[in-house]
Amino acid sequence: MVGPLAFLVWKALGEGHPEEWWEQARALDVFDVLGRLLLLASATTLWALLLGVSLAWLAVRSDVPGRQVLRWLAPLPLTIPPYIGAIVYQALLSPRGTVNRWIASALGVPLEHARVFDVYGVIGAAFVLGLFTYPYVFLLVSGALERSSPALEEAGRTAGLTAGQVFRRVTLPLMRPALLAAALIVFLYGWADFGVVSLLRVRTLTTLIYDYVQGTMDWALPAALSVVLAGITLTVLLVQMRALGRRAFTQITSAARPWRPVALGPWRWPAALWAGGVLSLGLAIPLLTLGVRASGLGLRPLLALLSTEAGPVVNSLWTASAGATLALGLAVAAAWLETRRGQGRRITTVFQIGYAVPGTVLGLGMVGFFNAALPWVYASPLMLVAGYVALYVTPACQAARAALAQLHGSLEEAASTLGRSQWWIFCRITLPLAAPGLVSGWMLVFMLSMRELAATVIMRPPGFDTLAVRLWLYTVDVGPEARASALAILLVALLAVPSLLLLRRWARRDPTLSDAVT
Repeated sequence: MVGPLAFLVWKALGEGHPEEWWEQARALDVFDVLGRLLLLASATTLWALLLGVSLAWLAVRSDVPGRQVLRWLAPLPLTIPPYIGAIVYQALLSPRGTVNRWIASALGVPLEHARVFDVYGVIGAAFVLGLFTYPYVFLLVSGALERSSPALEEAGRTAGLTAGQVFRRVTLPLMRPALLAAALIVFLYGWADFGVVSLLRVRTLTTLIYDYVQGTMDWALPAALSVVLAGITLTVLLVQMRALGRRAFTQITSAARPWRPVALGPWRWPAALWAGGVLSLGLAIPLLTLGVRASGLGLRPLLALLSTEAGPVVNSLWTASAGATLALGLAVAAAWLETRRGQGRRITTVFQIGYAVPGTVLGLGMVGFFNAALPWVYASPLMLVAGYVALYVTPACQAARAALAQLHGSLEEAASTLGRSQWWIFCRITLPLAAPGLVSGWMLVFMLSMRELAATVIMRPPGFDTLAVRLWLYTVDVGPEARASALAILLVALLAVPSLLLLRRWARRDPTLSDAVT
């Protein structure tokens, strides 16, 4: 993790001069790109917060019809990577997309005169990114709402506050830690995204770095841009940590009562329509669109496509599995040192660097670093595995730490007094008891690695494609066509099983999953 970033800094400082960077930056309109990127990330965050907070409150606090179903369905858009969502809405809302064609047909006018929707650009990218990242907000905010004490809001009502005033002056301040964490996740996702912005033709730093690397062998400018992108990302993290600090709210006491659902009255069915509309946009419409477009291939072409793409599917499965296994192994070792020996905190701190750095930046740094330092790894699938470990060891660490922290040390101490070795205790006592939480961490890293695109596009060896890369190449080359839809369904299906298992554990309020998401 440190080596690739150090390589980028070295290249930026050693192969370029500030005057050259300034001229190149002006030629590429880098400052306009930064402003556009800030607008995209901010709009994505606001949109995701609106969706996630509203659905979380309806599912946890209100008497909206079907709220138990809503609690299960609201997180499910996590199974659809945002770049697949971009493919769907590219097919539906592009200038020549399905919706505009319907409007033109209904009005009896040429398609050029009925272009009501255009998903290309910052607004369209923010719409898609927020629509498929709001489940992070939903998971964190709904958990915070369930852990809060009803007595606090009841006190506000007895003081004469209306329901809206209670929400603004009591509920929202108490949810601030969860809101800040959720907003940070979504903001950094929008800030570092590559797949959605490349498909929807938004020029950002990630696409600028990728295009420059593809078109020239000059390392100075892309390295400098990567350092700038990573520096801004880390600055946002530090500002968030300083704003939040270790602030938390202990709201549950022994006298806590269960929540009484807030009666929405005449707003019950409008609220249900809002929730249904969000779920339709983020889940039903994408799946239905992909299915309809993929069915246009026919059975024989579909089987031929799946046979042709078997290699990328296998590549995705084994690299994601290897990355998840290695990341979990490192995470368990670091968590054991921290929870059992009081050591290893610095190790886990260093691990977090990879998760905070955009995939495009880390991928570019790894290509250069491994080429210079470990050429036997360069241009091999092992570099992809190493990249997945660097990117996603942080959620594995959070899950492993939470799993081991739940085990009381007396169990291991009792075995130690019987003369058992530390290795025997770990294998026969600690590991079996912590296994459910560790499995959750493994599945989370596996999912993230399977859907990863930005770093994979840069790090993949020649001729070694993953399913995510093939899907992206199909769409970039020829637009949202039937083969891309078929591959998207296949990727969603491969992600659905671990996603549903994780959501089932979340429904049981497994702290290892909530800590890993945070």
